[in-house]
Amino acid sequence: MGSVNILLAEDNRGDVLLIREALLEHKVEHQLFVVSDGALALDYIDRIGEGVTRPCPDIFLLDLNLPKADGIQVLQHFRKHPLCGSTPVVIVTSSDAPRDRERVGRLGASRYFRKPTEIDEFMQLGAVVKEAMGTGIE
Repeated sequence: MGSVNILLAEDNRGDVLLIREALLEHKVEHQLFVVSDGALALDYIDRIGEGVTRPCPDIFLLDLNLPKADGIQVLQHFRKHPLCGSTPVVIVTSSDAPRDRERVGRLGASRYFRKPTEIDEFMQLGAVVKEAMGTGIE
């Protein structure tokens, strides 16, 4: 598998750095597009398909607790986009609420990754991304 386009909606800069590290550690060749709040994520989604600079991502990593528009709103909007209906979505959040898991499952999220407190556990996100993409390449 070649390089994948990853859209990341995350407002915590520290978590963005950890996610980058997790992808590198698991040798996920990627180009990462980061949006730092829900409004920017909605705007990004609206512009998917506008030329070669805005492809539908190969995978979407989405925090539920975003400012300006929450992750549920963003996921609903993403799933309505005609080019992105089957794109894997990994929820990356600190929430472990069963209600959140159920809601994102109904909206077509592929995986749910609760942000751990231990850095070693956080690095497993790279493996989760590979699994969601359907590749076990090491």
